[in-house]
Amino acid sequence: MKYYGSDKPDLRFEMKFVELMDIMKGHGFSVFDNAAYVGGICATGAATYTRKQLDALTDFVKRPQIGAKGMVYARVEADGSVKSSVDKFFTQEVLQEVKEAFGAKPGDLILILSGDDVMKTRKQLCELRLEMGSQLGLRDKNKFVCLWVIDFPMFEWSEEEGRLMAMHHPFTHPKEEDIALLDTDPAAVRADAYDMVVNGVEVGGGSIRIHDAQLQARMFEILGFTPEKAEAQFGFLMNAFKYGAPPHGGLAYGLDRWVSLFAGLDSIRDCIAFPKNNSGRDVMLDAPSTIDPSQLDELNLIVDVKEDL
Repeated sequence: MKYYGSDKPDLRFEMKFVELMDIMKGHGFSVFDNAAYVGGICATGAATYTRKQLDALTDFVKRPQIGAKGMVYARVEADGSVKSSVDKFFTQEVLQEVKEAFGAKPGDLILILSGDDVMKTRKQLCELRLEMGSQLGLRDKNKFVCLWVIDFPMFEWSEEEGRLMAMHHPFTHPKEEDIALLDTDPAAVRADAYDMVVNGVEVGGGSIRIHDAQLQARMFEILGFTPEKAEAQFGFLMNAFKYGAPPHGGLAYGLDRWVSLFAGLDSIRDCIAFPKNNSGRDVMLDAPSTIDPSQLDELNLIVDVKEDL
């Protein structure tokens, strides 16, 4: 997340994030001075981008789907000097520090985003990185770079719920060496989970599952379940542990995702067995469609169709 803003990074090209808080804060540019995160990427050889292309990139990151408020750019000129879109706030000495932080060379283009939310801004920067990778021809569909992503956090904090939530699901086993942290610092606990990623696509994932009733009960407690609620929802599982469930886990691969990668397809919809369109309709089976009343009666369901006003 620190270097790519994604837990499924596309490693066909570099363009790692560089954090610039220490360099760019405190120079009177309020956008950076008031930000919780300032970071950027360096696109090799992209200093030839025109103002129109840079404006298009700014519009790209400001799209509602991405949500950035703007973008700052800096070019490394042929003589090694740096020309930026915020020159009036930063001296050449500061801009040279930025250049050094990226290891940028003449002809390179530095793109910088900032924001109030560190994780959100990193994800925005991830989208910008992928877009630049595409524009510069770095995402070769005939090149495959695989990696295992491990050591996921066990929990993530939910502002909406005001509590810790399971990053994967509440049955994921924590790393053995981190179990003691459940009592002192649960947010630091790592999950015994793993994903396989190819070219920025998660093609498979899995985890070792909890097989101990006491550990599972502790997990439910951290996630805010009362003993009564845990028993009501997962009593069947807790009871099963009494019979000595062995350590177990696995890995689920998505065959359709593999096929989409090997076929060089841009959308997984082109190779899944029963694709849905953007409105969630299955055009092959023409579903959803009218249901026979006898099926509704069997399930004790009533369909109440509202007429459009």
